Amino acid sequence: MELVVTAAEKDTYDGETTYQTGGDSRVIVEPDFIVDVTDVRSWVQCPRMYYLNKLSGIPVVYPVVKGTIVHEVFGDLLKGADLESAVTKRVSEAGLELGLLEREQQEVVEEVRRNASAIEGWLAQGTLTDTDNWRSEQTLLSSRFGLKGRADAVRRGSPVELKTGKNTRRDPRFHDKIQAACYALILSERGKDVDTGTLLYTKNATLDRSDASGDLSPAKEFSIGAGLMDFVVRTRNEIAAMEHGIDMAETPGDVDVAVPTGHEADANCRSCFEQDTCMVVAGRLDQESKAGSVGRAVPGDEQTYFRRFYKAIEEERRKVHTEYRKLWEQSADERADDDRAVIGLEPAGQESLGAQGYELRARNPGGAVSKLREGDVALASDGDPVTGDAELVRIQSLGEEVVVSADEPVELRRVDVYPSEISVDRMLTALHDAILKGTADRKDLLFEREPPSFGDRTRTYIDNNDAQNKAVNRAVNADDCALIHGPPGTGKTYTIARAVRALVEDGDRVLVSAFTNRAVDNALEALRNQGFEDIVRVGTENGVREDMSDLRLEEDGQPAGVARELENASVIAATTASCGSRVLRETDFDVALVDEASQLTEPSTLAAINLADRFVLVGDHHQLPPVVRAENDLQTSLFERLIDAYPAAGVTLNSQYRMAQQIQALPSAEFYDGQLRPATAAIAGQSVDDLNIDLEALPTGLRGRVNFVDPGGTADGNMNVREARRVADLVESFVEAGVDREAIGVIAPFRAQVAEIATRTNVTVDTVDRFQGSSKEVIIVSFVASGDLDSPIFEDPRRVNVALTRAKKSLTLVGNAEALASKPFYEEMLNWARR
Repeated sequence: MELVVTAAEKDTYDGETTYQTGGDSRVIVEPDFIVDVTDVRSWVQCPRMYYLNKLSGIPVVYPVVKGTIVHEVFGDLLKGADLESAVTKRVSEAGLELGLLEREQQEVVEEVRRNASAIEGWLAQGTLTDTDNWRSEQTLLSSRFGLKGRADAVRRGSPVELKTGKNTRRDPRFHDKIQAACYALILSERGKDVDTGTLLYTKNATLDRSDASGDLSPAKEFSIGAGLMDFVVRTRNEIAAMEHGIDMAETPGDVDVAVPTGHEADANCRSCFEQDTCMVVAGRLDQESKAGSVGRAVPGDEQTYFRRFYKAIEEERRKVHTEYRKLWEQSADERADDDRAVIGLEPAGQESLGAQGYELRARNPGGAVSKLREGDVALASDGDPVTGDAELVRIQSLGEEVVVSADEPVELRRVDVYPSEISVDRMLTALHDAILKGTADRKDLLFEREPPSFGDRTRTYIDNNDAQNKAVNRAVNADDCALIHGPPGTGKTYTIARAVRALVEDGDRVLVSAFTNRAVDNALEALRNQGFEDIVRVGTENGVREDMSDLRLEEDGQPAGVARELENASVIAATTASCGSRVLRETDFDVALVDEASQLTEPSTLAAINLADRFVLVGDHHQLPPVVRAENDLQTSLFERLIDAYPAAGVTLNSQYRMAQQIQALPSAEFYDGQLRPATAAIAGQSVDDLNIDLEALPTGLRGRVNFVDPGGTADGNMNVREARRVADLVESFVEAGVDREAIGVIAPFRAQVAEIATRTNVTVDTVDRFQGSSKEVIIVSFVASGDLDSPIFEDPRRVNVALTRAKKSLTLVGNAEALASKPFYEEMLNWARR
């Protein structure tokens, strides 16, 4: 266990320098574990509640939805919006959730207005004036204390927290004070002298003063001293120590030793609204709980599975936390070199959008690139994302000009990748739902106690491809699950669309899901091409492809109408991440069809299939594996596990419609046991000459279907400048011979090389991961490495399989022959390309 001591006193003993704690010192346990402020508050209420909140997620219940609306109105009022327009707008935006709860819009407007009047009254009393310095929803990070969070507001350097409940006592509730004190501690690290906090209890404004007694004023100020901040540090340390215990567990059984029981705090279980849930979870998972337990424990193998994946998910959370620490441990240049930040921006103005916040603009003179993409949530700052002025923003445009939207203005000089724990949180929730809410039949399948079963009805859905037709029949006849293995170019998306149509024709309601938005929208495009339109697309405006935006569910509006649109559609489409949202967790389906299932962790797949009675997984475990940082059970997808366990439940699509036979030869032999073959003679024999080019104008070394070029460059980290120049020259050779630039794609394993090549040519250039699911007539692959292949990215040949199978007519490999020959697979690839 690691410890950090702040304000340590330096001394000398026996000729050696020593350090010891002093009066102003604080000890931080496991400083690399970044604790969220809301988790500190939950732990103070009861450590068991902290644990339950992680497992069960946030449900669609009225107090939660109303609380979110009131918080948003609070932010609007701080930006100068009038009460009526803010309330009306925010209630309308929550239309979908309110509709699912069968709430009337006007009823909610009136209730929110009564709560929000407390805020308006506080403002009217002059508590906030034009001379006040304040920010709403301020993102705060502490490198010293290992804390993070978003303060509802910061006024004159002091935290203001909004609570939608009531409190008729003179003092705020202790756990509420601790939440505000957490922000005070973080602000003190920035040199702020914080000695006061404010809690706003908005429900106090709705109480009938003739009946209620006590202190009915909504705003309650309190003093924040060193003792309260010390308590915050101790509580934060308790959480970090508990999580460290889970991280150090050597067996699944050891995990429960570190799970909080509730005895760690002086909690009153009888008055706790989570008591029933706490007892059920304890009983089902055979855990100790101060509240006691009810119910029969799930079988031992299910308990072991739960603990094993709980530990694996928390290990992944640890990896996410290392990304937080890089914000302050890496310099700006190191962040940029690591593709995690765009730096050196020149502010170019900001525009107030009223209650919508601000649009911020900056010039990007260096034209730098990074892992950031349009639509991403990122951390924008004045150059210092930790102790400077920073805000969470959504990227609108990223090029020579950077445009972001933000709740509050910031001098836009830098944009950083901001780590997100949403996927980790939703994996835990999916794990909880699968084990504690899953049916016996579903768990018999998942735990390999009973194999999948199928009906025997056979129909002709696709008359020109036996494997595709068999796959659709397998999906339709599945009593529990079906598996479709789709190697590159085999018409997987077309087959998915036909299977969805067949299921709907049989009266099923279908969830179409995938790891990426691109795959979801590709499936919808195929459905529409087959004449099917009864679809609702769930996703953000930035996430949904423009030509699918007319299908996107607008969540604001009249509650009943919005909810009806979701409930009545035959097909709902969303990413697996969205399947873990509180809205979709309330939605039921007959069948969940999940594409890219081999790229998903097992718990992420559970997030989708938990919502349906039956499921169909579509994927290719010989292409990209699950995207995770930790090396544990999350690296194996549920698709791969089930297709190994139940091969009879799977159908492999074996006719590919993309690649010339020579291009598919190596991937077929190395990854698909030689079973992958061209669908037609025309597919097999295609070449670059089919593009109506001047073949004589193309250099001899580029006329083959598979070519190899050694430019003789030397790698510098993840970049090889000479190789990048050669790749750009090769692109121009194809263009000069008559190949359209839109028909050419360049793939490189590293973002740095992608950026270097992109500055030299204007064709599509991207990483292997970004090219998954795409294809081009001509593909050039830059391998970058020289001398040897010592980067971890070369250890898994499945990534190369993706790169090799993007080309239709021409594939050119560019790399150092000596390096490629240093590993058997790459040596075989080199020999194949040189034949």
